[in-house]
Amino acid sequence: MTVSRGRPDHPPQVLCGVNGSTSSRRALAEAVRRASACGGRLTVVTAYDAVGYFWGALAALPGGDLLPVPDRAAVRAAEEATLRAFVDDVLSDPALAPLVAEGPMAIETRAVPGRPVDVLVRESAEAAALVVGHGEGARTMTSVAAGCLRRAHCPVIVVPGVLTSLPAPSSTRSRRGP
Repeated sequence: MTVSRGRPDHPPQVLCGVNGSTSSRRALAEAVRRASACGGRLTVVTAYDAVGYFWGALAALPGGDLLPVPDRAAVRAAEEATLRAFVDDVLSDPALAPLVAEGPMAIETRAVPGRPVDVLVRESAEAAALVVGHGEGARTMTSVAAGCLRRAHCPVIVVPGVLTSLPAPSSTRSRRGP
């Protein structure tokens, strides 16, 4: 049984947080599948903090106070263009071709300034589900995925990363060493 929050005249919103990584590619592919399955809208969000990561580091250098302040509108436009290109690239994956061929899916892209967890938690208030990547490693979850699991306002789907190898079960390991 699928239960949609929100008004019946609005299809459910599937929210997907991406950062351009392989893990977020997998998360976006899963979000496309889920939005398609429920006839919902897909909102793809990337968070950025150009001033904090770029300007803050440069301003700390000698003479940093003489550097020009980044144009926020230009930074946002660049982030949005990068996000749209990322989404288009993921949608061109042959594995998603049957879903894309079914017809137009409402996909909105947004580049939002701020810390990733804060942005995704705020955006999750109107979502039926939030999809994020697990990270690249098989054993550790990213802080963004963990933060979203703790704080999001909707169910969170964490898409696992690619497993490269699993450790051998403890009963088959040699006791003499490697």
